[in-house]
Amino acid sequence: MIDNDARVTLAENIRHLVAGVISNDEFKKRIPLNSPDPAIQAIFFGGAWQLYSDFQTMFLRDTHRASKSVRINSARWILFLKSGLPYEWPHHHYLLGLLWLPLYILTLGRIGIVRRSLFARHGDLAVWPFIRRSDFEKMLASNTHSSSA
Repeated sequence: MIDNDARVTLAENIRHLVAGVISNDEFKKRIPLNSPDPAIQAIFFGGAWQLYSDFQTMFLRDTHRASKSVRINSARWILFLKSGLPYEWPHHHYLLGLLWLPLYILTLGRIGIVRRSLFARHGDLAVWPFIRRSDFEKMLASNTHSSSA
């Protein structure tokens, strides 16, 4: 199910977070995590949540400014949220990730490589949350053409 309102809200708030306009605390308050759209939780927990620390209020500016790669990745997340495409990657509740925690500890994080390779079997990780590079490129081209018009 695609929840366009939740996607617009998340896209706008990712843009504001990465630009340093809102704090991480404000960002978390605004995210509609109760949305039935699997893209919302996937992009929040698999992307945006990893951009900041939960232990302090912070803005992504000055010494905490988002790197170029973070800005590129977040732009891709926003493009996906605006694409109208369904989220096709396997999705699991974020609490399922906690079940992996003991394995991460026991293997000193090496299990992450296995987990990532299992996930990568489903699509092109380089263009996540798009599953196919062709979908990403099509949206990128259409967004570029509509922006220049």
